[in-house]
Amino acid sequence: MKNITGFTINQSTLLQTSSNRQFTITGETGAEFLLQVFNTSTGTSDQIDFYNFSTGSFTSDVSSETTLNVKMVGKNYSGSISFPTNTSADTYTILLLAPPDKDTILSVGTNKHSHVITIDQVPNTTLTFTPISAASSANYKTFPSSVTSVNSPALPSNASEPVNWDIENTESDARGFGLRLIRQPIDTDWYFTTTDRVNNRLDNTIEKIFSTVDGIVSGSTAVTLDADYTNAGRGVIEVGYYVFGTGVTVGTTVAAVNVGGDAKDITLSASMTIEDSVELEFIKATTEIIIDDLTDIVEGMVISTVSGTNAYLIGTPTITSINTATNTLTLSAAQAFVDDITLAFQARGSSSIKKATGANIDFSGWNADVTSATSAELTKTVRSDSSGTTVDLNGTYGIAGGNHVTIAGVGVNNASTNTVVSVSASSSSGSMVMTLAQNVGVGLAQGAKLYFTGSTQKVTIINTIPVSRNPDANRTIYLDLDNFITVGAAS
Repeated sequence: MKNITGFTINQSTLLQTSSNRQFTITGETGAEFLLQVFNTSTGTSDQIDFYNFSTGSFTSDVSSETTLNVKMVGKNYSGSISFPTNTSADTYTILLLAPPDKDTILSVGTNKHSHVITIDQVPNTTLTFTPISAASSANYKTFPSSVTSVNSPALPSNASEPVNWDIENTESDARGFGLRLIRQPIDTDWYFTTTDRVNNRLDNTIEKIFSTVDGIVSGSTAVTLDADYTNAGRGVIEVGYYVFGTGVTVGTTVAAVNVGGDAKDITLSASMTIEDSVELEFIKATTEIIIDDLTDIVEGMVISTVSGTNAYLIGTPTITSINTATNTLTLSAAQAFVDDITLAFQARGSSSIKKATGANIDFSGWNADVTSATSAELTKTVRSDSSGTTVDLNGTYGIAGGNHVTIAGVGVNNASTNTVVSVSASSSSGSMVMTLAQNVGVGLAQGAKLYFTGSTQKVTIINTIPVSRNPDANRTIYLDLDNFITVGAAS
């Protein structure tokens, strides 16, 4: 009985681009073996392709050329396998066989007649970095193009992606009051976000606590229910439970039960107008919630927003622990979530983003001591001679009211604190009201150039983003402009 004693091949992850892998099989002279290589089907529409050792390529056609049949003439046999470029993930199986009728056994692995090696191939992934304003997007012109980093997650990328973005205020009378850069962007202004669905009642297999309204409620805190508060669907209605239903403002709670000794009468924390027969659901705030899927969700992420019918969020809770067996999240603050609403989670800063996505990004160079963002100079000219607090201008866009902006220029009265109180906006005319009246007989002459500090029409962001590893799948990382840029207002 002949013996195959060894099989070596580089089993590290294949990159997206084509490559060759050398292999060596060792054994006794006269030992016989078969070798097959095939990829893994990824679905019903995807077929298995076999490696053709004659052409050096993969094919769906099975023939004698897709099986390497060797009788060793020495103690070593060497060959190579050519793996193609592949822009989608794949797994290749290399099957070494010693058929029983060949008087050969394998001393490789645990099976005397077969041995399997698998090699994964991963595509390049794209990291996208983009600015965003969830609160004030209408106050900005179209944002500049995103920055992308395309690399293989199988290798250190050691990339340094340059950022050079001009963030501009929209030009309109309604929103053209400039941008106020209140601080420098920092590590935690960058975030990754994902969403998931609340499933506390496990797809309705657990009954909710509910009852219908018995009689119209018109601007009152008093509500009569069809059910006894001790027997409302799944359980008992208690003081402090949150109330959800048509006509009820989210955040409303139960202030009292068994009012006047009637088990069907409750009191709400605020006056409501509710139609007869409306179903009300009662939920106890808890720090534990169940969601559908834990993909990309890790400890340290925050719940930033909620959406859906009766969605209500208390503060910005952080995930403190995760039970992966039950898909249960423990939060830093109790929440009253109605089933089926959608939660938006954010991983903020380099460390949290890495845990959520696998991407190793270094935002340490984005901090308060580094000037990443600068305000463009803002100047205007005086439209007509002015000596009071109101100054007519040849356009006001970029100037913010509210006493945030100071003024400089020839003839400006800055004898004490002098700021822009309010702005009447216009692209070519308009005016502003300042704290101090301008000096009579001196004043601001028509055509005088004024310089404004505290608001601008454009904030430029320049820095780099070091990326040492890409995530396993395409991911987008956002820079939250709302954290460090405040949009201006008329007053």
